[in-house]
Amino acid sequence: MFRIAALAALLTLTTVVTAPAAHAATPASAAGVFDEVIPRSLAEHHIPGAAVVVVEGDKTVFSAGYGVSSIDTQAKVDPERTGFLINSVGKSIAATAAMQLVEQGKLALDADVNTYLKSFRLPDTFPGRPVTLFSLLTHTAGFEDHVYRMFTPRDEKLPPLAEHLATEIPTRVRPPGEHTAYSNYGYALTGHLVELASGQPYADYVRQHIFEPLGMKNSSVAQPTPDVSPATGYRWDGSAQVVPPANFGPEPPAGDGNVATPADMGRYLSANLVPGTFSRDLLDQMHGARFRNDPRLTGMGFGFSERRLNGLRLVEKTGDSPGFLSVLELIPEKNTGVYLVFNGGAFSGDAAAVTFKALKAFLDRLHPAASVSAPKPLAGDVSRFEGSYNSTRLDFDSFTKVRALAGAISVTADGDGVLTTSGLGEGIRRWTQTEPGLFTDEGGERIAFRESGGGVLLFSGDDPNSSYERMSWLESSSTHLLILGIALLLLLGALAWWPIRAFVRRGRERHPSGARFATVAAWSAALAVTLFVGGFALLMSDFSGAAVALTSGHSPLLSVTLLLPNVVLLLTGAAVVCTALAWLRGWWNTSARITYTVISLALAAFLGVIASYHLVGLPYLA
Repeated sequence: MFRIAALAALLTLTTVVTAPAAHAATPASAAGVFDEVIPRSLAEHHIPGAAVVVVEGDKTVFSAGYGVSSIDTQAKVDPERTGFLINSVGKSIAATAAMQLVEQGKLALDADVNTYLKSFRLPDTFPGRPVTLFSLLTHTAGFEDHVYRMFTPRDEKLPPLAEHLATEIPTRVRPPGEHTAYSNYGYALTGHLVELASGQPYADYVRQHIFEPLGMKNSSVAQPTPDVSPATGYRWDGSAQVVPPANFGPEPPAGDGNVATPADMGRYLSANLVPGTFSRDLLDQMHGARFRNDPRLTGMGFGFSERRLNGLRLVEKTGDSPGFLSVLELIPEKNTGVYLVFNGGAFSGDAAAVTFKALKAFLDRLHPAASVSAPKPLAGDVSRFEGSYNSTRLDFDSFTKVRALAGAISVTADGDGVLTTSGLGEGIRRWTQTEPGLFTDEGGERIAFRESGGGVLLFSGDDPNSSYERMSWLESSSTHLLILGIALLLLLGALAWWPIRAFVRRGRERHPSGARFATVAAWSAALAVTLFVGGFALLMSDFSGAAVALTSGHSPLLSVTLLLPNVVLLLTGAAVVCTALAWLRGWWNTSARITYTVISLALAAFLGVIASYHLVGLPYLA
């Protein structure tokens, strides 16, 4: 839900910033479009600053900074001197380091990682199906995804990488190699394997074997960064730029705290295009499709993923944190690389929108899209693919599983061989079957379904990092939202009606003290539910703010909201007991007892649903 830099989903947009050129241009001449697009887009989307670097082979052909690196100092963005957090783009660096050691025979792609680990071991959750370096590099190790407090303030003391990995092992929720599910922990573990195989701390290895050979003098993966002070990251809260409380983290090989200047990233782009420091075989392994969720869709490399735009194959890596978005794009067919970075608009999706506009305009000049004939439709009954699908990238043991409520994808059969989806990209999309289980939309994007063991998986050609699993009716987000909605309406009715009824009938009725307590308990439980829902609604009214609160943990509103289900639990327990007593002892008349029973059931139903998302207890301490 909060990986906002999912640029591939924006490929469905139809807005074209500039008309395609009549003929293809060179990378240098096409890059001029960034000067046209980015300055006005920064103002439109309230982003303080950005930088772009374009390389052709081993030469930087375009480099520009836009806006400011700090609102306080008004320092201009300088591609040569301004450092930016590159975030998950750093995963490609960790993958490069690991593959260097594979070349040297110090690591093996298919070996059980437990054969390398010394201070801890991964549980043997699936006997005979060990986690390997290959599965770590392709996001197919099967780990759940932890997001709560994944970012920390820059001055927070962080544990050593090995200690962090030993104490924060995520649950393995599926065997390795089944399908992709993006994992920061997997790449942090990759970095630790680099440490064990090389005998060096991760930051030292990267500095000596990647940054120094490439001349990346203003880059670092150490925390705190020793010599490079990054630009300040910002978030637009609707009226002003604010500095998020946390942009760093305990997993540098996953990208936490990785800093580089745009100029240095240009050197890194060139090294990924022209063999030298990195061998041709290493680059082919990194950039090739090493794993595909479906053989007909784009795939994962090592540290990179692929997609297609304007008929070109792009090899990319993106990264985001509360204040920064970075995007690395390689275009092998054109021997060209593009790097874009922003110090704002990350979790709101604004920086991703600007990136898409700018990159699309650049490619429209460099390689105008050719017209594509509509694929031949394949008729047939596709109702077997209908249902509600959740991302497999969830924390199944934590309250952050609640992300599934907001991120579900709905799939509906819409005629012979036709499906519509909601929640997959922008708006409602219509897909026509072109091969069994393969569907294409009017823009040429693809999705595929896999039926296995009675379940169904959905894969998007837009984003090979992600997979979606169909949920049963009882497990589906739509069912849960329906139950929560009906329960909330009933509780709101009781919350308003009981005080009115008590006021109107004051002095006319006298009930036992137990009956009065029962009414107060149920009414208080309904109030606690209303406050809980209101707290989440207030958080979600600012989506990027909610993402920052979740990933940093620095939110009094979130902490208080997460306490309320425990109040609901205690009061609901009292209401359920009082329901039984009301019938046994004859409290109130029959209609009043029925009403009280319905309210108690509504409370229990609401509590049951939120408990399935681990929202009961002290989830923020877990």
